[in-house]
Amino acid sequence: MRRATESDRTYLSRLFFLTDVFGDETREVSEYHLRDIPGYIDDWDPNRDGGFVVFDANRIPAGGIWLRYWSGPDALGWANLGPDIPELAIAVESRFAGRGLSRTLLDEALNLARSQGAPAVALSVASDNPRARHVYEKYGFKDVLGHSHPGAMRYDF
Repeated sequence: MRRATESDRTYLSRLFFLTDVFGDETREVSEYHLRDIPGYIDDWDPNRDGGFVVFDANRIPAGGIWLRYWSGPDALGWANLGPDIPELAIAVESRFAGRGLSRTLLDEALNLARSQGAPAVALSVASDNPRARHVYEKYGFKDVLGHSHPGAMRYDF
C-alpha cells in the first residue's frame, strides 16, 4: 500500500466506476456517474485530500480509498457534511474481495483524516448495496439522520 499520487488519478477513476456499479462491471453506470466525476476525480487533490492505493505482490492494483474535502454546503458530495469532514470513496477489485482490504484501506484513510484534524469522516452508500452497508456498519459508521441523501453515514473520532 502507498499514498495515492497525481499519477493515480486514472486508477481512482476506475475505482469510482466500481463504486457506481457496486463492483459489478456488467452493470450500467448510474445517471449520476458522469455528473459526479469532476467533483470526486477531477477536483481531487492528492496533497489536500489524500488517499491510498493497494497492490498485490505482483504490483497489480487491488483497490484504493481517497478522501474528498468539499468546499462548502453547496458542493456536490453525496455525503458532504461540511468543509472539515472529508467524504471517502473506496473500492476493491472483485478478484481481491474477501481478503480484508476494505478494512485495511478504511484504517489508513481514518488515520489520515485524523492526522489532518478532521472530527469525523463521511461516506455515502446506496440503499440497494447491503454488502457495503454491512461493512461500514460493522466498522462503526452510523447513518446521518436528516441528511439530504439517505445513504450518508459518518464515523466520529
